[in-house]
Amino acid sequence: MKHSRILLAACLPAILLLSCHDIPGGPDQPSLIVAHVHFGDEGVPGVRIVLVQFADTAYTNANGTIVFPVPPGKYTVRAFGINRGGPILLNGIDYDVTAPAGAAAFVDIVDCLPCL
Repeated sequence: MKHSRILLAACLPAILLLSCHDIPGGPDQPSLIVAHVHFGDEGVPGVRIVLVQFADTAYTNANGTIVFPVPPGKYTVRAFGINRGGPILLNGIDYDVTAPAGAAAFVDIVDCLPCL
């Protein structure tokens, strides 16, 4: 009886790790970062967006959206040419985002087009 408890205690972590491996949304599942640049209900196309950790640069599509497939983790999305009133920041504006395993993380970027 004592040996079976010791064996169970020794094997339990391995059993749990193996059983969690195939759970949807587990650590092996890819994630997405979806950045949407808009003013009101209208998407803003052609905005330069950089995923800082990978130095991956892309531009928003006609709907103002860009999608980065990433491993789960914490990232910084940098948007350039965004108007917030006052001068445009030449170094871009950073948005921190956490991409969960097997899901999408959304970054909402408001570009005040009439603001200068």
